[in-house]
Amino acid sequence: MDLQPSDLQELLRSTAQDFLAREVPSSRVREIQEAGEPDAELWKQIVELGWTGLPIAEEHGGQGASLIDLAVVIEQICRSALLSPFQQTMLAALVIQQHGDDATRAALLPRIASDGVTVTAALLEGVGELSGPIDVTYDGDAVRGEKRFVEYARSIDYHLVAAHRDGAEGLAVVPAGQDGVRIVQDLASIGKTPQAVVSYEGARVEHWIEGAEAIDTLRHLGSAIASLEACAYAQQALDMTVEYVQLRVQFGRPIGSFQAVQVRCAEMATHVQAARFLTMELLWNLSDGTVDPDQIAIVKAVTAKTLGFVAQESHLLHGGIGYMTEYDLYFNTIRGKEAALRFGGAREAMERVAAALLD
Repeated sequence: MDLQPSDLQELLRSTAQDFLAREVPSSRVREIQEAGEPDAELWKQIVELGWTGLPIAEEHGGQGASLIDLAVVIEQICRSALLSPFQQTMLAALVIQQHGDDATRAALLPRIASDGVTVTAALLEGVGELSGPIDVTYDGDAVRGEKRFVEYARSIDYHLVAAHRDGAEGLAVVPAGQDGVRIVQDLASIGKTPQAVVSYEGARVEHWIEGAEAIDTLRHLGSAIASLEACAYAQQALDMTVEYVQLRVQFGRPIGSFQAVQVRCAEMATHVQAARFLTMELLWNLSDGTVDPDQIAIVKAVTAKTLGFVAQESHLLHGGIGYMTEYDLYFNTIRGKEAALRFGGAREAMERVAAALLD
């Protein structure tokens, strides 16, 4: 595994940093969060930059970039604390590209890459049921059932719905703007990402991706991306803290000059660096087609715990200002905690590891 950034990755990082610093100041982040839906103009700019086509094959209008290349952009989006359907759409695109048939790929991937079509995963049916039985049904024409924690359900173009058909599991591509898709309840989330309970009442299906492997890929890639998000939020919190302790003066000198503060920052940096290395190793393996559920669970547990530790230490070192919602550290904490819980938190991940060891 070579983690030395390529020329493309350096270009992506600098371009993303410049664009997000210019177009997404904290004031705009707050406006988008208050609106409770993505910024349409900003999404149009993201599409024009070509980010939505990064992991999509060239034959479908994309750039054929690697999962590591995509990770560079996701990291920068997270570090800006922007609420965006980018990660969900890229996750869906990767699953469609890997498991969809030729017709499904040809119909959806060019539209995601070039037209800004958005897709979200509708996977969970109950609290704590990360890999439980799927009750939503598909009869060959429409889907019926209910999903929880569907992100951006009100503003997304398509739902990628986990369902079963005649005993076979798969993913139904359901257009959101139809009478058969009903928002039952909006849900409050710690990271302020718009979520909802969605009822599919005979909702029309445009494409069907058959196979439990597609659902497994959705879970595996989703967990890996969530781990990456948690690392990015932790890194941003660490950077903010290191900068702050060099500016905050107490007892006549910057608090960063005190050994106890330096030790805390060093410990935070060690945890973040280790978690990011493990996450990049996981993404590298997934890019090569190597899927190890135990590795995915271990990385999720490590990154979730790292985020919690770094967030706590960052707030302690910031003192009272760190607990003010007007201060930007607030964004990294709430977004990071949500990422740490997405596709299962540390406890659920370690339970999967323990179950595998006992089998």
